[in-house]
Amino acid sequence: MRILAAFTGNEEVLRFADWAASPTGMFVIGALLIVVLTGLFILGLRVYFRVQNVLFVLAMLATVLVVFVALVRSPAVLQSNLAQYLGNLAGRPDILEALLRESGYQPQPFDPRNTIITMTWIYLTMGFSFSSAYIGGEVKQASKIQVWAIPGTVVYALVWGLLLVWSVSRAIGADLIGAISTLGDAGASNVGLAAAPRFHELIALGSSSLLVAFLIGFGFIFWSYAWLPGQILNASRNLVAYAIDGLLPSALAWVSPRFHTPVVSLVVMGSLSIVSLAIYVFTPYFATLVGIFGFLLTFIMVSLSAVLLPYRRPELFTGSPVAWRLGRLPVLSLVGAISIVACLVMQWAYLNDPYSGISLDPSTLREGILGFGMFLLNISIFLSGLVIYAIARWWRARQGIDLSLAYREIPVE
Repeated sequence: MRILAAFTGNEEVLRFADWAASPTGMFVIGALLIVVLTGLFILGLRVYFRVQNVLFVLAMLATVLVVFVALVRSPAVLQSNLAQYLGNLAGRPDILEALLRESGYQPQPFDPRNTIITMTWIYLTMGFSFSSAYIGGEVKQASKIQVWAIPGTVVYALVWGLLLVWSVSRAIGADLIGAISTLGDAGASNVGLAAAPRFHELIALGSSSLLVAFLIGFGFIFWSYAWLPGQILNASRNLVAYAIDGLLPSALAWVSPRFHTPVVSLVVMGSLSIVSLAIYVFTPYFATLVGIFGFLLTFIMVSLSAVLLPYRRPELFTGSPVAWRLGRLPVLSLVGAISIVACLVMQWAYLNDPYSGISLDPSTLREGILGFGMFLLNISIFLSGLVIYAIARWWRARQGIDLSLAYREIPVE
């Protein structure tokens, strides 16, 4: 909407764009999106994927246009156009100079430590390429498709990510990108903007074409649809699995005979997502990467299981579709070991990234829950799984049910 306001000069459109970027606007729009997504999931994966395929095409078109404009337009012309249209939004013709000045950004020499730390944001998008495994049982020939689809997704995202970084940096300039990133949304009002412009917005404004700018801005909306809704989908399947195993109430495993989807689990996750959204937009607690540390704890446990499975449960490994070996070494164990190392590196990065919102420094408690408080929260949530399991096992034992039997074999595909 802000892109359209920049080209048309429409004050009403700009006011709506500013409202959409406000906490209230983000909550209202986000909550509506969650309700719509939950409804799509209830209708079934076939409906969801049909919608997703269309939106993925629109998002990819926008990405291609960003790379194309960034490479075809000369940096001087693009930055001149950007200064004009962004200046119109901010009400100041010196907007690019103001961004550089107000941010206080200063280029720094190459630093290996800081380079590794910035991988936290890359991992946020690349690290969940395996999410489709959550619905593997609902995918035809999952044992064959997942093996190449998951790493293929990582390679595809890597190629386009490198193209975007190279082309946008060339067109906009590293200093301006650094200044905008340093200023952030919190400092955007210092230069007359409601929120800091994102990289695709910079290229859209620099294109000087209303049609191209609209296609870029409109298409990039759907990148969030391509991966964020999957978290609702994945978590709902977790609840179903827990309920089937007897760890949670059986109602969460109920599947609609009409739509063949776990309606109760989806409604529960949709509701919790709206609560999480409210915490995200109205408080600082979920505004950074604080939860990824907890995810990585579970990934480490799964990776350790992959290392041990061929030795602890050889009959399960031998009967699996990935019973591969390099000599006498199971490939699964090798991949699990590599995964543990990668996860530990990422844990270190999140604990040392000053913008991740999590830290091992207890002194940060003086400034609030962010930092060491979020570290303790992640650990507590991780350990709560053991508590829930212990309670469920005790309760089911009173009913004459042995929960350990649920984990004696891998479910059929």
